[in-house]
Amino acid sequence: MAGYTKLFSSIIGSTVWREPDHVRLVWITMLALKDRFDMVEASVPGLADFARVSVAQCRAALAVLAAPDPDSRSTEHEGRRIKVVDGGWLVLNGEKYRDKMNADERREANRIYQQRWRQRQKSKPLPGERDYVAALERDAPQAELDAITDRPVRRRSKK
Repeated sequence: MAGYTKLFSSIIGSTVWREPDHVRLVWITMLALKDRFDMVEASVPGLADFARVSVAQCRAALAVLAAPDPDSRSTEHEGRRIKVVDGGWLVLNGEKYRDKMNADERREANRIYQQRWRQRQKSKPLPGERDYVAALERDAPQAELDAITDRPVRRRSKK
């Protein structure tokens, strides 16, 4: 199994969060098990074992997840979360949340890129500044250089 699902904090405000523990456990287990095509492949007893609930609780949870939810935030599929298919279940809004995840990740990656770009821009010398500093270091006495650049004065040892 190579599933990956980003768990959005909005699940806390969803109607599934108001369901009994066994329904939430089965739902989160299904999210963890689903593949990139939003398919959960398992038998009812196998899913029950993964979710650590009884087979009867798993069947009851699957009935809730497959039923219409009039209070669901999602109007697609009448609020249903899963659909029974050959070999298991299809998570119905999986693509919608995957796209949301990708958009969130793109925004975060762009934010980090912009932050790093701004840091690089701050550390770059202004046009001509590098030549000015090089000329100062070449032509000015050390004490004058230290005064201009706010460097602490270093004493040269006499040999």
